Amino acid sequence: MKRIIFIIVAVFLTVNTFANNENGNEKKTEANTSAVATSSISGTVVDQLTGEALTGVKVTIEGTNEVVYTDFDGNFTFNSVKPGEYNINVNYISYKANKLQKVNVKPVSNSIKIALKTVNE
Repeated sequence: MKRIIFIIVAVFLTVNTFANNENGNEKKTEANTSAVATSSISGTVVDQLTGEALTGVKVTIEGTNEVVYTDFDGNFTFNSVKPGEYNINVNYISYKANKLQKVNVKPVSNSIKIALKTVNE
């Protein structure tokens, strides 16, 4: 019986310590990111011919680990992007890949519209 109680207490303390460390790390990260000026990039991806919104399009910011996919309405958003110039890659099955070069991200919200051509066009 003492062994079971010891195991339960040990597990509780381990989980509690782990949870406290995770919460502390999140607070430090939030404090560090608030000091750095960031922006956002949002936009819509549509079919060039029909203007129809494309769902599930992969949008990446070159040179970063930032990857998002468009929602049902063709919308996407990157949060916490440092201002500067970026190349944005857009890929979708049966459409030609598109690369927007030197997109200037300003310290405010940025919005872009991307039209993709089908492979057959």
